[in-house]
Amino acid sequence: MTFSTEIEIRFGDVDPAGIVYSPVIFHYLHVALEEFFAARCGTSYADFVQRERLGLPSVNVRAEFLRPLVYGDRARVRVRVARLGRSSLALAYTIERGSDEQTAVHAEVVHVCMDLDARRAVPIPDRYRSALEKGP
Repeated sequence: MTFSTEIEIRFGDVDPAGIVYSPVIFHYLHVALEEFFAARCGTSYADFVQRERLGLPSVNVRAEFLRPLVYGDRARVRVRVARLGRSSLALAYTIERGSDEQTAVHAEVVHVCMDLDARRAVPIPDRYRSALEKGP
């Protein structure tokens, strides 16, 4: 099951050539993670972090840049669960250009569920695990 969201490409996201600066792509992936988490798990990522004191920091990132994203377009980010471990979650991302629906980026990010106060990995809580396993 795939989740999808759109992000407007802003002036501040691009380099002098008008192309999205590559580190901004990773910001887009995190925006999509937050929206995916809320839709799939039924709680905002902000509540997960601030109230539950849990987080999903990235521990491994792989990205392939196929086509440029440009100022004024929209990026459609598709997210799916690639793998679910005891404490880890691998998400596969595809970013498409809104203007022509061409794939611009393929990425996979491995996240680890972390107790933010103890600063250590913990098992993904069962209520989130079951939501992540079932899909939207």
